Amino acid sequence: MRLHLIRHANAEGFDASGKDFNRSLSEKGLIQCEKTKTILMNLSLGPQEIKAFSSSSFRTKETVDLLFDKQFNFSYHDDLYLCSVTNLMDFIWELKTQSDIILVGHNSGLSDLASYFTAKNVFMKTGALLSIEFPLGSSEELSKGLGEINYAYRCNIDSYPIT
Repeated sequence: MRLHLIRHANAEGFDASGKDFNRSLSEKGLIQCEKTKTILMNLSLGPQEIKAFSSSSFRTKETVDLLFDKQFNFSYHDDLYLCSVTNLMDFIWELKTQSDIILVGHNSGLSDLASYFTAKNVFMKTGALLSIEFPLGSSEELSKGLGEINYAYRCNIDSYPIT
């Protein structure tokens, strides 16, 4: 099974409301989505069943809309907004799925999750995509150090080659 982590694209600064949750993508973020979408098309994410989830923040929803064109049936969750690595792990384990998973969210949770599953020092910048391959058949069996990075785009990962 594979876990595809995507950090939302670059967002605008705070507006008059001052609410982080409502921030939209910046011009840089729109360009990131355009480039990442091309990369995603080459990854052949379909036609196998994929479970797709995202934080419900405005910028993650925009990122999903721009990257996937309704290709997958995304489920949006308030509890994925700026959540911790512990909450992300619990979320994935509770899925009890053998399908590949796409998760669109925020840092530091996504970077910490990737670091935990791969036993590498991972930092995902905005707009980053990281695909982790596991030798196991179910999300509830995923554990520390069991994942191998099989694709990274726009990430700083120790000395791991970026393609």
